[in-house]
Amino acid sequence: MQLLLKKIKSFSPLNIVFFIPLIPHFNIIEDLLHTDDIPVLVFLVLFVIRITSLFENFKPIKGYLLIDFFILYLLIQNNYLGNGFFNSEIVRFGFYALIFFYILGNKMESFYEYVPVYLFIFCSSFSIVAYFFSINLGTDLYNNWNIGLNLSDIDYIKGRVNGFQAGGPNSYADLIAVTGIYTIFKLEDNYFPYISILAILGCFFTYSRFSLIVLIIFITLRAFSTQSKMLSLGIIFAGILICINFGLIERFSNDDNSGIQDRVDMSVGAVEYMLEDTLVNNLIGRGHNSFIVSGDEIIKSENFDENTVSYGPHNSFLFFILNYGVLGLIFYLLIFKNIIIYTVRLKTLFNLSPHFYVVAAFFVLSFSSDILQNHSISWYLYLSSFLLMREIQNQDSLDV
Repeated sequence: MQLLLKKIKSFSPLNIVFFIPLIPHFNIIEDLLHTDDIPVLVFLVLFVIRITSLFENFKPIKGYLLIDFFILYLLIQNNYLGNGFFNSEIVRFGFYALIFFYILGNKMESFYEYVPVYLFIFCSSFSIVAYFFSINLGTDLYNNWNIGLNLSDIDYIKGRVNGFQAGGPNSYADLIAVTGIYTIFKLEDNYFPYISILAILGCFFTYSRFSLIVLIIFITLRAFSTQSKMLSLGIIFAGILICINFGLIERFSNDDNSGIQDRVDMSVGAVEYMLEDTLVNNLIGRGHNSFIVSGDEIIKSENFDENTVSYGPHNSFLFFILNYGVLGLIFYLLIFKNIIIYTVRLKTLFNLSPHFYVVAAFFVLSFSSDILQNHSISWYLYLSSFLLMREIQNQDSLDV
């Protein structure tokens, strides 16, 4: 029994959270507990088991309380707007604060650094296999997108692949992109051809335009740091040629289903709504989950009868201002203050921590998606950010 307890204590809860995007959303206890909550609950149990050692080994870093200030802002705003004391968003950021506390109370080695690699290989492989073999595992409780291939009425593509959560193909592409970016910067040069092809194809078969663009930009950046730069660039070009055979050019040259125009309308509609609203609302926000962005319309949630999954302006920063105001966005960005300062001071973009590229990719993707509001993926941003902050702190200590 003591041996089992010792093994449990030695197992890092950080590894468990990587199961979050792999578990569909089904009821365990209706409206209270769902299947995708299980990794969070396991994390909390392991966290409590190690709570004594966490306090004993806790080593604070500069700015570690900034996420707590953001949570405090959310609490005050929610109470001020008459929405009670807690909401689901506050609980989620409380969970991220616990992750940060765990990282600061443990050695870096407690995180198994190849877990994101395994997640990437699985997700990207599933995307490719699901496309070619028309795998459709049905929908989860949201009844929104199929897990696997969603057949398309567009003549030049067979369909779009979605993952195991309700965010849809675009969200799945984001997940493949950020884990693929971690993987390609984490592994040695000799893995570059295999990882780059797997990443490009896995992301492509979701038919998400912007995710693929961001992924290829980061893969190209990695190619310039390899020993055989021309060979690496040739591998990227080969991946793109394969995609062309499956409708890459048509996907980018046509605005099928008004996808591009719809995103423009959402962003323009959100900006126009804010410009016409009061200064107070724009400063402090309107509260979590109070509005739905549908085309160029901003509709109150209670007046919107359709499925409310992924109805944002497809710009995470506009979404933050709509919900939490300019002040909320400032408090949120302060969480990443150390990383922002570190980035400004960089003299090169090569040979940095894989976590840096993951955080950078998240923020680039945020300009054309609601990725920061999709917590089936965004947890990885906070995990990578907190690990990177600790790396930066250790690096600064060595420089001194």
